[in-house]
Amino acid sequence: MWRAEGFFTLSRWVDKLGEIQLTNDDDEFFEQDSSEDFEELESEEEIIEEPAEAIFENKKGYVGSKDSDRISQQGFYGNRIEANRLELEPVELLHLIERKRLIVRKPDGEIVGPDAIVSELLDENPDLWTRYLVFRDLRSRGYAVRQGFGNGIGFRIYARGDKPGAASASQLVYVLKEGVPISLSDLDMVTQTAAGSRKKLVFALVDQNGEVNFYRVAQATLRNRGSDDSGE
Repeated sequence: MWRAEGFFTLSRWVDKLGEIQLTNDDDEFFEQDSSEDFEELESEEEIIEEPAEAIFENKKGYVGSKDSDRISQQGFYGNRIEANRLELEPVELLHLIERKRLIVRKPDGEIVGPDAIVSELLDENPDLWTRYLVFRDLRSRGYAVRQGFGNGIGFRIYARGDKPGAASASQLVYVLKEGVPISLSDLDMVTQTAAGSRKKLVFALVDQNGEVNFYRVAQATLRNRGSDDSGE
């Protein structure tokens, strides 16, 4: 008799309005910001008359102390570093450029766009654009999103009302590309990571058209039924 463990099923969940929800195994929907809350956030961002500036170097973006507060407070972007500067991850840079909230320059003053950033980081981070599509989708739903912490975890998502740095993330997101297989050992690793940190795990699958679908993860155990009684 043998038993195969470590296999996982992905279940897509859609609510009555057609919005994809991030759920745990108990079907408790992750609470999203209401449209009213999100519209208020958007209106606050529109108040900005001109974009802030950032320097792109060492594979990240850096906002000076003059603009760091407003960028950080408009959606929990970046991490504070010395001299009250703000350090931005590449996906945050891309999102802020797309939102016309940031102008990015090289140290020599040359303006760089998203294509240049992706191209420069392509060798080390070939899945940057795929990860950005997931980041952008989550941000568009009103979530506070932070970088993952290794073992394949792409992002951390925070519950409504929780602030990164003041609270722990409630869910972890593992990013997948359509047509690119994932091994059972990798599946086992990310589920164990989520379980060890006591967080819910969600898979974000990016299809060939750049659309993102979210899947809840449920662990299952497969058995060889025919050998249970016969000993074969």
